[in-house]
Amino acid sequence: MIAILLAALWTSTAHVESVAAVGPTLWAATAGGVEEYALPAGTRTSLYTTEQGLDSNAAHRVWVDDGVVRVRTDRSVCVLRQGRFVCSAAVGPPEAIPAVAARLYGARETARLTIGRQTIVATAGAGLWLDGRRITPEGQICANHVEALAEFQGRLWVGGFDAGLCVLEDSGFRTVSTVFRMINDLRATPRGLYVAAGEGLFVSTDGRKFRREVRVRERGANRLALSRGRLFVTTPAALYELRLEGRDVVRRWRKPAGSTALQGVAVSGRDVWLASEDRGVIRFRGGKFESFDRASGLPSSWVVDVAAAEGGGVWAATLRNGAVRLDSEGRVRELGASPYAWGLRLYSDGGRMLFGTQQGLEGHDALPDARVHALLRTARGLWIGTEGGLALVSPGHRCTRPRWRPRWWRWRGPARSARTTSIPARRCPAGPPAPSRS
Repeated sequence: MIAILLAALWTSTAHVESVAAVGPTLWAATAGGVEEYALPAGTRTSLYTTEQGLDSNAAHRVWVDDGVVRVRTDRSVCVLRQGRFVCSAAVGPPEAIPAVAARLYGARETARLTIGRQTIVATAGAGLWLDGRRITPEGQICANHVEALAEFQGRLWVGGFDAGLCVLEDSGFRTVSTVFRMINDLRATPRGLYVAAGEGLFVSTDGRKFRREVRVRERGANRLALSRGRLFVTTPAALYELRLEGRDVVRRWRKPAGSTALQGVAVSGRDVWLASEDRGVIRFRGGKFESFDRASGLPSSWVVDVAAAEGGGVWAATLRNGAVRLDSEGRVRELGASPYAWGLRLYSDGGRMLFGTQQGLEGHDALPDARVHALLRTARGLWIGTEGGLALVSPGHRCTRPRWRPRWWRWRGPARSARTTSIPARRCPAGPPAPSRS
């Protein structure tokens, strides 16, 4: 498989679940990793994430036992040894934080610790506070669950699943004040930055003030596609075409091919393709909609995303039956390499189709979280948005390693009319052997 070395990793540590202190050192378990602070100043000295051995950036509890720092994640107990964490399987689920608690600094209090005359307060969303002063570093990404990415005005924009919008500037991330928080997609256009959100479709020309796009009636906008000065927008039960050049013309199609659960949208040639949860893949051609589902040869009628394929047609990501390529007539021509992958996002990257899944991204085994929801290529490299943070892979950081499969894995082979994909890559430089997995 292809192994990737991360160039940078961003997480948010504003959600703190546990704190512990030994001497002049304070430890905090957060949704973005484990923090180390120096007391009494309250200066953060280190942040430990999956890059330092944690099996997840979501740390639920931290404690010190006989001078050894231990951390509980969803699945493991991790021990800090020589600057890295070593994780082993835990017994039972982590302890739940009480849902009812005092509110402080606009967020729920999760932990409180008194050390001498100093008081440390942990919160779920407002960070860590020392004697009434916030010590969680500023300039962090707005969300660990990254749902959408875009490059607009030369900067990276990040849309969070439930934490709004932020932009990467020279000093770090800046959170943009908006009326929407649940972002599904972002699209940079000559007219401005469009945001598809649970609260509707919004647009900004300067990246600071956003206005609602009133041509879209529904409150919930799912996905966006841009082609020839036209912006295509899906809502659960409608497809919109907005003209961005010339007159403000809008076209709306309700329940395309009978679907009331539309997701992704893509333009391939003169055809518009839709992903739906109830009608499979839907093609719009010549004013008519036609659906291609399991009865047409697809492995599933539940499709979550589509992306234009080279030479025409589309790639379609299914909920839990991998990805499949359809030609312009809707015939299955190719299967992805992982037929049982739970699909999330497709992205065309210089002729290669990247498939983000619940189990990860093929060839990228060093991500902050396996669940990949957003992908974007810029001059700096490939940006990968997951449920555990944002990763940047710079050019030249790709190499291959033998792919590991669990013992229960069995490849059943492609359909008779399809073939599987393979991705050539160079070998990794020599290094320490990978830990055994059985």
